[in-house]
Amino acid sequence: MLTWVLSDQYQRDIQAGREKGAVRADLIAEWVNNVFMVNEYTLVGVSQLVGTPGQSIFSLSDDTARSIDTFLATRRDSMPILDELGLTDANGRVILSSNPSYSAGYDVSDLPFFEAFARDSRRDQLVTPLVWSAHDQRHYIIHLRRLRSLEGHTEGFSVAWLNPSVFHATLKNLGRTPGENITIVDNQMQLVARHPESTDSLNASTIGASIDKAFAPAFIQSKEQPTSLRMTSPLDDKDRLYWLQQVNELPFMVMVGEDLQGLLSNWMQRLWVLVSVALLVALLGGLVLRHYIGRLGLEETLNQRMAEREQARYQARTRAARLQALVSSIQDMIFVFDQAGRFTYVHAVAQERLALDPEAALGQHYRDVLPKSVAERFAEVSTRVRHTETSEEFEYSLRIKREMHAFHSVVSPLKDAANAFSGVLAVVRDVTQAKANEAQMRIAATAFETHLGMLVTDVHGNILKVNSTFTRITGYHQDEVMGRNPRMLSSGHHDKDFYRKLWQSVAKNGSWQGEIWNRRKNGEMFPEWLTISAVHNEKGELTNYVATLSDITERKAAEQEIHQLAFYDPLTGLANRRLLQERLEQAVQSSCSPKQACAALLFIDLDNFKQVNDTLGPYAGDQLLQQIARELGQVLDESDTLARLGGDEFAILAHNLGSTPEKVAAVAERLARKLLAVLQRPISLGSESLTITGSIGITLLCGSSATQDEVLQQADMALFQAKQAGRNTLRFFDPAMQSRLQHRARLEADLRKALPNNELVLYYQAQVNAAGTPTGYEALLRWVHPLRGMISPGEFIPLAEENRLIIEIGAWVLETACRQLVAWADDPSKATLTLAVNISPVQFHEPDFVERVMQILERTGASPRYLKLELTESLLVEAQQQAREKMLRLKQTGLSFSLDDFGTGYSSLAYLTQLPLDQLKIDQSFVRHLLDDLANAAIVESTIGLSHSLGLEVIAEGVETEAQRAWLIEHHCHAFQGYLFAPPLPLESL
Repeated sequence: MLTWVLSDQYQRDIQAGREKGAVRADLIAEWVNNVFMVNEYTLVGVSQLVGTPGQSIFSLSDDTARSIDTFLATRRDSMPILDELGLTDANGRVILSSNPSYSAGYDVSDLPFFEAFARDSRRDQLVTPLVWSAHDQRHYIIHLRRLRSLEGHTEGFSVAWLNPSVFHATLKNLGRTPGENITIVDNQMQLVARHPESTDSLNASTIGASIDKAFAPAFIQSKEQPTSLRMTSPLDDKDRLYWLQQVNELPFMVMVGEDLQGLLSNWMQRLWVLVSVALLVALLGGLVLRHYIGRLGLEETLNQRMAEREQARYQARTRAARLQALVSSIQDMIFVFDQAGRFTYVHAVAQERLALDPEAALGQHYRDVLPKSVAERFAEVSTRVRHTETSEEFEYSLRIKREMHAFHSVVSPLKDAANAFSGVLAVVRDVTQAKANEAQMRIAATAFETHLGMLVTDVHGNILKVNSTFTRITGYHQDEVMGRNPRMLSSGHHDKDFYRKLWQSVAKNGSWQGEIWNRRKNGEMFPEWLTISAVHNEKGELTNYVATLSDITERKAAEQEIHQLAFYDPLTGLANRRLLQERLEQAVQSSCSPKQACAALLFIDLDNFKQVNDTLGPYAGDQLLQQIARELGQVLDESDTLARLGGDEFAILAHNLGSTPEKVAAVAERLARKLLAVLQRPISLGSESLTITGSIGITLLCGSSATQDEVLQQADMALFQAKQAGRNTLRFFDPAMQSRLQHRARLEADLRKALPNNELVLYYQAQVNAAGTPTGYEALLRWVHPLRGMISPGEFIPLAEENRLIIEIGAWVLETACRQLVAWADDPSKATLTLAVNISPVQFHEPDFVERVMQILERTGASPRYLKLELTESLLVEAQQQAREKMLRLKQTGLSFSLDDFGTGYSSLAYLTQLPLDQLKIDQSFVRHLLDDLANAAIVESTIGLSHSLGLEVIAEGVETEAQRAWLIEHHCHAFQGYLFAPPLPLESL
């Protein structure tokens, strides 16, 4: 027994030492790893100061070099572990350094490990073990990071010389327990730091001291899990229990030792105590045994002298006392009935559970005491017991002191000395509480087997019970998890801080609930909703933990799908407009802070995508968009947002581009040019290979007070300007253009109200013959703005065509002109005048244009023979066959057609001969210069000749001088329009 106790205690003390060492080693290893992570950020900062990837580090400007010098000196002074910082080229020649000893041109390629690291281009950084510097006569740890070009080639290295004595100094300030020893070594088994310092050897705690232990390098090289072992320290020859932990992917190992003498001191004390107790027990046992034997002899002598009658009397009293003590200790109630059913004995420790006083019950029949239903059942049982001579159980209920109690009774037959039946014995137990507990257990069992997984643990976290739903969710049966800790389900998804906060909540609030990721038996990770509750007894003592869990995999998938649909484009998987706007709002708010890095918003529109979509089909168009999305995404950083706004429009929100508008603009332009280059790469779509270009508009978010909507408008304006510049180009947002577009937007808003507000009017310019007599008029649209006055048609008509307001406005012009024809029909002097109306291409290409014209003619009653529709050349060239069909249908009504601005566009004899035209109109730009420009004169002369050969009338517009009129008459043009005869006038001025 003593051996088992001592062995168990020994194992417990050793295990406690291992656990303590593991925690300490893990914390120190994490600290060492964090030191190098912070230093890595410093080296990354050096590489970012160099500039754009791909820029040679030899081409640094003086300002950039000074910035890097300042950064190197500042970082060195702010980090105790950082002795020196430097920047080298790919061959190890120093470019910049915070150490005057390593000035520009100094060659550090002879540093240990440098050559192997420089050759291995797959590695981005290197941390060396301790390196001896003959120059400084001390040890360093060297940390290098590779600088790459855009193509991935090595441009140079950022280098840090680290002071290992900082580790030693930090360990000295670290609290430790008596007997604890902490050591850090590198993978060459050189001492980096040790606490406490050894007093046995002068050099035992010196940085770089060699530790002769063959197992440790093998442990580091194999990257094994942390382990413990017992060994004698090579530094001070003390026997310790060590815990060894490698620092994550670094050439260092942490060794935490616990002095075995101190660790097992309690066990040694217990060993001596137990040995002493064993010896004392053996000694006292011998004395007691000797004394007891002597007493037995004396009692035997006295008993021999007692009278035989006293002997018999004593034995009788003893038997009676034993029987009474036995009966009195029985917690159940005991009733004895004679053959007639009368009470002859009543026993009850708790008499409050009896229906009447025990003394009053003696001699009474059970039928006089018990309720009728219970008495009848007792009679049946008593009869069976008498005949079968065996015991029988039954249960019944009685109301005692206004409360119902449940009882369980065992009825047995009694016999006298002659073995004849003499009555019955009933042993009765109050099972009211037991029944209630049983009901509660049934309820609990039902609740336990619910749709939720459940598990119960003891206070130490050992699993006691799980339900079937737990098995269904995790795959583990109860016998597989009994006695194990729920940590067996851990997925590794959460860190230690998560679990620390979880158990703090349970300890403080008595429960915790939330989402957690666990692992099933088959290794699959899954999300679950977990609730942990602490269970306490009536004394408030913690007894158990109960956890309920539900698998929320499907819910998470549904949430992810909803989130995907809400925030991502279903075709490309990119962020959609809604997600872009959310992130843009954050960027806008951040850009207002002077300490925040600036951002840029880029709008991308694919050039001629509609043509690709129409030619190859929508499926090919979708494939093209998906490939372009992938290509664009490869150019961006992870922090950037690439979104598809719809159709062939994309947007990029690029972060952390710099702190000044100039820097941000430069970086944004480089990014945009990369994107344009990516778009120009050939793309394969099945058997087709095509190249597509794009236009990019850029606006900056750098200290501006612009709102999110204004930023979006700015990017859109810049994109519009890029497309206007000829496509396959980029443009930054121009405030002057914004002003023009704002003016255009206000003009459009006013134009939409112009027709309802009766701001549009028709002016009429006379068309005359050679004698100067009016033969008709051209109806010209004018807009009289209530604030700006007369607005030029050249300003608002293109806008009306662009937003399709021209359809409604053109219909109003045509109907107003027709009503004027009707009015002139009643005036003999004007009844034969024609009225020409300009028709917009947008208006003409409407599918119901012919029907609308006929309805206006019918509604106004105007004569079609005096109505002339003026069409442009570009209108007739597009969809020539459809144009011809529409003109023929209208021609049948009697109206005529004039070709306006002839010679300025797509002049072609083909459509002139095929279309039912009545008149050619020489554009005023030719008429204006026909007297001083031979080319213009030739064009006008050719047009007049062409019209005569085709049998068409010809009219010259823009005639302003008598010399122009005479020249035209001389060349057989006899119809004119221009300021020489009359300017455009309102109706009342005709």
